[in-house]
Amino acid sequence: MTALRGPEYAGWDRHAYVMADLYDAFNALTYLYQAAHSDKPKKVKPLPPYPRPGVVVEEKATQPNALLARLRGEDAPAPVLGPGSKIPLPPPRP
Repeated sequence: MTALRGPEYAGWDRHAYVMADLYDAFNALTYLYQAAHSDKPKKVKPLPPYPRPGVVVEEKATQPNALLARLRGEDAPAPVLGPGSKIPLPPPRP
């Protein structure tokens, strides 16, 4: 199966997946405990999940806020219109 799936799956049987799930559950409980017993719960950040083969971790893309940029007078990228998009600001008057 490793030859079919690829070398990154070497050693990953169902027991390894269960151990990774237990690791993630323990980290979630640790986060909840720290948030519940902290003076500033918003400062406590959750721990990242255990890396698994075939799972690509997506990082949040930092896109500039077009509305704030235009209000500040900065050049902002043109808003992308599509399903679920917000109504863009009208062009500035001359």
